[in-house]
Amino acid sequence: MSKALCCYAFESLINKLNKESPKISLSSFQKQLGEKSNDIPTDAPLFITWNKNSNLRGCIGTFQSLNIESGVSKYALIAALQDPRFPEISSRELPSLSVSVTLLDNFKPIKNQLDWEIGKNGLKVSFNLNHEHYSGTFLPSVAEDEKWDKLTTLYYLLRKADYSIDKKSVDKFYTKGLEEGWLKLTRYDGLKSGLSFKEFKEIRDELN
Repeated sequence: MSKALCCYAFESLINKLNKESPKISLSSFQKQLGEKSNDIPTDAPLFITWNKNSNLRGCIGTFQSLNIESGVSKYALIAALQDPRFPEISSRELPSLSVSVTLLDNFKPIKNQLDWEIGKNGLKVSFNLNHEHYSGTFLPSVAEDEKWDKLTTLYYLLRKADYSIDKKSVDKFYTKGLEEGWLKLTRYDGLKSGLSFKEFKEIRDELN
């Protein structure tokens, strides 16, 4: 999709961790990589995912459409430093990191919990029960990476939303919620690109 966006996510984090490091612009990375600004949308919902030695280290994004350049910079830092599941990423971890940027598109509410494709569609669930609100999402790559089938993905989506349920009851739970209208399930597409710190460093060094 755009390695320049991944470079810019790394660049934003490095600039935050080291104030003396001059921040290279997204356009500079695009020029270096032969990418054009119109290769990507101007605005889009997006998620930033950090991994350390192939293990999740932070992932946060927004379903609000944001300016791509400022959005990637903002959520690169939020995912690295404010994911409540993990401690803040430190500068000494940088060589072990990789980053992926996912731009979201084509949101479609579905009435059948199986009306989506593993590896292609992300899912977002939202519902209210017993005066509590529950919501959660999985990016398109999650089910494929975890080698989950559809019902397993739907089960863990509820767990992601902090809702506890027996795995055997998952299909009936979604069917009931969708039929009665108190549960909303949305599928969406994602354009994803990833980059390791080593790859980023090689690209950045060529700019200096």
